[in-house]
Amino acid sequence: MSWVKVKDMIEDEIDRIFWDEPEEITMCKKGIFPSGASVGGQVLGNLVFLIADTQAMGWKCAKPAVSSAIKDPDMSLEVCKKIWMYSTLHISKMLGDKDPPNCPAPWLNVPNLYKFSQAIDGVLPEVKTKDELEDLLWSWFNYVDCLNRWFFLVFPWHLGKEFQIVKPEDISELDRLSKHWE
Repeated sequence: MSWVKVKDMIEDEIDRIFWDEPEEITMCKKGIFPSGASVGGQVLGNLVFLIADTQAMGWKCAKPAVSSAIKDPDMSLEVCKKIWMYSTLHISKMLGDKDPPNCPAPWLNVPNLYKFSQAIDGVLPEVKTKDELEDLLWSWFNYVDCLNRWFFLVFPWHLGKEFQIVKPEDISELDRLSKHWE
């Protein structure tokens, strides 16, 4: 497969999921993880990791680093490719790969993330210029950022009401009440 076909494949997926919640996001939101991923049977941690890791592979870390490297005349094309690989491949594997029999399904429900990262990795030798790399990774980062927006949208933010900030006056009141037992 050529890098242009990989780019088109990613673009097609972006078009499919941009406005309509994809089924893998719906599954995560509803707590359906066929891989069995959880901590003590709860999946809140899965949702946190999905937000944090797609953010890291996208707009927060990898995208600015790779984009800056591509624009830097002192950075070679090969170094730029490695920066992308080092900042994404291990995360996409953890989120979207499976490892039967212990992990019978994509660990955190995003198989296309892993599939696309592997497809890009496979065509990197074909990419001959920084402009081609930038064009290919533009689609990758848009896809990752789209997933990240979906995970932010479906996260159960209302749970934060249970974790209110503790102010100095709260501490003072608790201290005052604790003296009651002395």
